[in-house]
Amino acid sequence: MATSTLTLPKTRRAVADATGREQAFRKVLAAMAVVVGFGLLAHLALILWARHEFSPVESLVGIHSNMLFQKGTLYYDLNRYPFTVTPYGPIFYALSGWLHNLGVPMYPAGRSISFCALVMALWLVWRSLGYLGLSLYARATGVILAASTSNILNWGTVGQVDMLACAFSLCAVTAFLRFREQKSFQAFILAGVFVILAILTKQTSLAAGLAIGATLLIENRKRAWPWIACVTIAGLQVALAINLITSGRYFADAISANINPFAAFKFFQHFNYFVLTGAGVIITVLAGTTAWARKISPLYTYAGFCTLIWAATASKTGSDLNYQVEMMFALAMCAGAALDRLKFFESVFHSRRNWVTLLQMPLLFHVLLNVVLTGRIVLERAVMEPIRAKETLALAPFVNRPGRILSVHYDSLATYRGDIEVEPFIYSVLVDLKLSNPYPVIHDIQEKQFAAVLLAEDIFVEKKGEPDPEAPYLTGQHMAALRANYKLTTKIDGPYGIYVYEPIRN
Repeated sequence: MATSTLTLPKTRRAVADATGREQAFRKVLAAMAVVVGFGLLAHLALILWARHEFSPVESLVGIHSNMLFQKGTLYYDLNRYPFTVTPYGPIFYALSGWLHNLGVPMYPAGRSISFCALVMALWLVWRSLGYLGLSLYARATGVILAASTSNILNWGTVGQVDMLACAFSLCAVTAFLRFREQKSFQAFILAGVFVILAILTKQTSLAAGLAIGATLLIENRKRAWPWIACVTIAGLQVALAINLITSGRYFADAISANINPFAAFKFFQHFNYFVLTGAGVIITVLAGTTAWARKISPLYTYAGFCTLIWAATASKTGSDLNYQVEMMFALAMCAGAALDRLKFFESVFHSRRNWVTLLQMPLLFHVLLNVVLTGRIVLERAVMEPIRAKETLALAPFVNRPGRILSVHYDSLATYRGDIEVEPFIYSVLVDLKLSNPYPVIHDIQEKQFAAVLLAEDIFVEKKGEPDPEAPYLTGQHMAALRANYKLTTKIDGPYGIYVYEPIRN
């Protein structure tokens, strides 16, 4: 009896201490959520305010979306004007062009789609972890890790296809997890539909479909083969139909012309950024493998396929950090699941002395580092907006001229013309690969059909050192024709530093 009297206060004190630590942890999570929320709101304010490009590809996507509704064409013949490539599926272009056609300015139209997809994707992280029966703390941590990742917020506020494709992929994963836990046949069908939508938005968005198929083959082979066959056949039929409607240009643009040369330096750029900004999440995910369970295996399978696709495609010349977005979503989900399996939260609340509690450090590092990077991106965009506006305004007299324009400054084309004649970088790559005929453009340069040529270099000054393999360029034949028939008349200072060439008049 005496022993009971002595131990009871200790038990109560331990419970009180654990409750206090749990409340403190909740406050930390809430504080992180508030900081992440401010990052989202700052990006939202920027996309509503800014009227100039955040990335050159964003301008091209906006131009192609506009051309779809103005000219009724999205994919183009590689050997005829306009010499440009629409490298993705039609869904984002159609949505963005439709909004622009309704009166929404070009850039906010695309960015609003991406931002809505970002919010949807974060909600889907919460739902997916919920279908796995994970704790509220694990679900909240997964969402905060994803929402704090600077690269996710960056590409979730750019008018490009990546975030919409991620949202469709996460819809597929969420629907599959619902089927897996609740045996919902409707969710089973929806998983296949969203896999197809993801691929029709961005053709490398294969990870969700591969992960679902692989999981079914392991866990439910009777269901696996019909699902895989139906999704594959339905997806191919839709793709073939689009290709037929576009007279073969869909496959030519989105597949043949989209295979840029690969470079080792590009892979290491991606790898270094990934390791630096994702280290905390990566460590947590790897730690979770020590508490492996069938319940969370689909998430790890999904993250594995995302990583494989990233490794296989990210080293393309001209690729950007958008190649990492879906992988970071998948890893954030795995991290939340890993913490739950490792009993991280119970260990923290009860002050258990084990290595699991040390995961607080890499996770805090991830959030703090990425919040700082988010602040830097927001600041850079805010500072660059008036500078880009000034440069684009200075180019108006040249871009607004009647006739053809050859320009590496896509923002001015998007602002003043809404279309493009020649996209120098991809056009020159295709010419080098002998996929595009160089002579129509060379002929028009020789005949001085371009009212102005806007490049980011002085073609009359000999270059020193190795050229930048990712800078927009023209082939040697085109440059020779330009030197013979055009003269440098103006240099516009700005982010690009544009040199304006005009025809030599006899």
